[in-house]
Amino acid sequence: MPYLVSSIIAVVTALIILMTRYEADDSAITQEIERAKSMFITIDEFANTYIQSGGDMTKINFEQLFDDGILLGNMTKDIPTSTANVKVTAGAIADKSFTATLEFSNSKIKWQIVPIVEYKINDYKNVEIDLGKSVGAGYQLFIDFSKEGALMGRNPFSENFLGREFCEKIFFGSFINNATSISSSTGTLNQIVTTSGTSSDGKIACVVFK
Repeated sequence: MPYLVSSIIAVVTALIILMTRYEADDSAITQEIERAKSMFITIDEFANTYIQSGGDMTKINFEQLFDDGILLGNMTKDIPTSTANVKVTAGAIADKSFTATLEFSNSKIKWQIVPIVEYKINDYKNVEIDLGKSVGAGYQLFIDFSKEGALMGRNPFSENFLGREFCEKIFFGSFINNATSISSSTGTLNQIVTTSGTSSDGKIACVVFK
């Protein structure tokens, strides 16, 4: 009998530990998803402010938003010329402003915003989107959370949730689940690259129409 009781206690204890661990995991990913949502909303508000102040949507990027005083003062990490406070002309020869990325404080999610350019791409449903019809009427947002442990711990759930619940439902955008980067090459500048992309690599893109 003592052996049976001790065995039951051991099993119950193991279950409690297991359930507690999963609850902690659920709490961590829920918190990180909510943080990602607030960041997404903040970036969209940056874009709205840029539009309302007369900004050219064919030149939108984080360097431009910084130069225009739209980004918060401490948001300068990975903004190419922000430390020198040098203004750039987006799209000019040798300009690197489109490659500017943004990371919020205490977050490992990297964001990159660029204009919509003329090309065609398939969304996560494999539906072709002709972006040539939307040049100057929105932006492309590349999101890299491959170094964010909580989100990667539940991938591809994280990719699908961020893409479908945020990109599609909140911002009415087109979700690109196999995005790997934004091209900085001549001829394909600012096109979303999907080569070798998967639905579990922690990288997605969202095309938001304004």
